[in-house]
Amino acid sequence: MIHRYLGEATQEIAKATRANTLVFISKFGSADEKVPIKLIVVREVGTTVRRESRTLEIKRLPPTSIMQIRQIVLEAVNQKLLHPGEKVFCIADSSLGEGFEGLMFIFTINDEFMAFTTRDLQEKVESSVFNSVLAVAKELAREGREGRKIGTAFLIGDHESVMAKSKQLVLNPFSGHPMELRNVSDPRFKETLKEFSQIDGVFVIDNEGFVHAAGRYLNADIGLVNFPGLGTRHHACASMTKMTSSVGVVVSESGGTVRVFKGGNLILEERVN
Repeated sequence: MIHRYLGEATQEIAKATRANTLVFISKFGSADEKVPIKLIVVREVGTTVRRESRTLEIKRLPPTSIMQIRQIVLEAVNQKLLHPGEKVFCIADSSLGEGFEGLMFIFTINDEFMAFTTRDLQEKVESSVFNSVLAVAKELAREGREGRKIGTAFLIGDHESVMAKSKQLVLNPFSGHPMELRNVSDPRFKETLKEFSQIDGVFVIDNEGFVHAAGRYLNADIGLVNFPGLGTRHHACASMTKMTSSVGVVVSESGGTVRVFKGGNLILEERVN
């Protein structure tokens, strides 16, 4: 009986919020690296209702992390199962996490939803700083540099701790240059960042967006984290975010993927087409 009322309530909520797409999410099975997710999408197309079911895989996140929902939606957008501009009424059952019997969300898939904010990170990093670094990382993942794929990494915040736990692989290209000329939020600085991304090592950036170093080798205990399938760069950055209060943004050298780490956890993985 209660399921009938739940179904009626779902219809009323969708109608009241003018959501044009219903999404039902559940998890099945288990794996060490990937989490299999069943997605059912119901949408109105003209005068008809269409239903599509698909299985997706996302990186394993903490079971109580609400970021799972965003990861699932991003993957659904990547696979063109969901589309930018759609207003979605999303229902997740208890299989997705711990501490709840089910979740309901209503959101529009727009730039605000797709953007990763400092509120999500719970870090004292200016939103313009994180967004600027993420934008450069995505461009490098998509375009590479000078015709070849680039792997690089950025550590944002708690720069003094990061500098103390790292050393230069090469001469620091930013040493001696005025601070005001090396802020990631300055559009004129973007090409400089992309050019020096070809240097081995990590960029170190403070909370306000000033770059203190490039070509930095991290003295991090990579045994603190375990991400099967990911290389030393990812493990070193992830470990450093566990050892410090920094946030890591890593561009995969294989191309097309940007990952964000915080507290030693992978909290965002986004394929860039």
